[in-house]
Amino acid sequence: MTKSKRIASGVVSAVLAASLAACSGGGADGGAGGAGGGAPLTVAAYSQPTLQPNFNPFSPNALRGTMGLIYEQLYDFNTAGTFEFMPSLATEIAWADAGKTLDITLDTRAKWADGSPLTGDDVVFTFEYMKQHELLALPLTEATKTADGVRLRFSEPAYAIVQDIGRTAIVPAKIWQGKDPDKELNTSPVGSGPYKLGRVTGQQASFEARKDYWKQQVPVGQINYITTSSTSLLAQQLVRHEVDLAYAGIPDIQQFVAKDPDNNHLWPVHASMKPLLLNHKREPFQDVHVRKGFALALNREQIANAYNPGVYAPVSATGLYQEDWNDWIPEADRAPLAQDQQAALAEFAKAGYHKNGDQLVGPDGKQLTLGVLTVSTFADGMAYTQELVSQLNQIGIKATVEGVPPTAYTTREGKGDFDAIYGDAFTYGANPYNFYSSMLAPDSKHNFVGWDDPATNKALATLAKASPEEQKEATLPLEKIMVDQVPVIPLLVKGTPYMYSTENWTGWPSEEDPYTTPDPGAISGVFAAKLVLSLKPAV
Repeated sequence: MTKSKRIASGVVSAVLAASLAACSGGGADGGAGGAGGGAPLTVAAYSQPTLQPNFNPFSPNALRGTMGLIYEQLYDFNTAGTFEFMPSLATEIAWADAGKTLDITLDTRAKWADGSPLTGDDVVFTFEYMKQHELLALPLTEATKTADGVRLRFSEPAYAIVQDIGRTAIVPAKIWQGKDPDKELNTSPVGSGPYKLGRVTGQQASFEARKDYWKQQVPVGQINYITTSSTSLLAQQLVRHEVDLAYAGIPDIQQFVAKDPDNNHLWPVHASMKPLLLNHKREPFQDVHVRKGFALALNREQIANAYNPGVYAPVSATGLYQEDWNDWIPEADRAPLAQDQQAALAEFAKAGYHKNGDQLVGPDGKQLTLGVLTVSTFADGMAYTQELVSQLNQIGIKATVEGVPPTAYTTREGKGDFDAIYGDAFTYGANPYNFYSSMLAPDSKHNFVGWDDPATNKALATLAKASPEEQKEATLPLEKIMVDQVPVIPLLVKGTPYMYSTENWTGWPSEEDPYTTPDPGAISGVFAAKLVLSLKPAV
């Protein structure tokens, strides 16, 4: 992407207001009512062999489509564009009390699928329900109904988690009272979104457009979220136009476009960063000079080109993608770290490692070894890891790829049973707080390296409370820690390869019109709904 994602103070300002018509790209919202037809929209959304029906929006195992198609969230920010406010159930938000109060204005047209109005009472119930069942990772003290919507009060400034607040899926109080979120599968869901549940099989979940959707006519009459058994099969399905949208690392992805350039399109959205994670609880990875040595030994461009060139790209040593966060990164740190094997060996030498023939050995005379854990079933991840390991071998490190199935990967990662990991991606958001805290906060479940540093914790606390106008300055200490201490080793910005076909549907977001991320996943229902409500049947 060539644009710059500048999050100036006005983007997440004291008052964030947007009309429903203001959300850019892909078709305007019309009046309520009506449902489209045309061919079903088929999305390759799963890689597991079978689907288990679960449409509980509070469950981590909810099927995709639960968020956005059935249940709507309050709002979001467009991480594919310039982080503009994206309305959904909420049309405006306004901060007060130095970030401890958030007023949310609700769209008065919103209705549940049974025809009853969605009100502030439902929103208040949802937040209280989540607090009651310990599902809310927000410092919320009180939710109250107002004349225009809802007021949320927090125990501390909540500026940094504005995106998390907006991604709360709202449920009808009359249905969810008394339900156990840990046991409920919600196989007959009633939401406010543009779709109702169709048929669910082991390989497919179908969604049928609501004819009475409150916001606009729904252009796509049926959406099928399917599971595919392999990337090779998916590649064939895409070429045969049996799948309209996919986002997976299929082999030779450019050939998909070349087969039918008029209809087949690729858009790699750079929304997350993939680092090399070294286990600080194992020798010698807690030594900063060892971490710097690894960082300098790697050629990021070659790693990026190891599989589907043009999808991934080298990222700055701060972890922030320099093309999108240029204004936030000090000039000296914007360029990705260049490979410098001599400088790498100099850093290793500071930790007591030196070359002995073609081996890099430590004070005990033993060769430095590194096993890099990755998921064996991901062809792209294996290719990147193999290139990474090959480069480390060049300077005398005995590095190996430890490819394991997904379940074993997750288990070993959670137990800290690894030397290094390549596979996890850390997502950018409306501001850098969640990005850095997920990697570096001592209480984060994604801080797999075991980083616990007082200066980092202080910087995270400051950024968490910073107003939008203060966030850029408050991010600088965290960027410096990334560059100087290398708690993780930033390698590549992950380009999620969204592949779509205009054979049946047009109006897709693109680099030229990035009105949303074309992601049918479970995190942002706002993104998914904006996509399907913006498509048009191909002529």
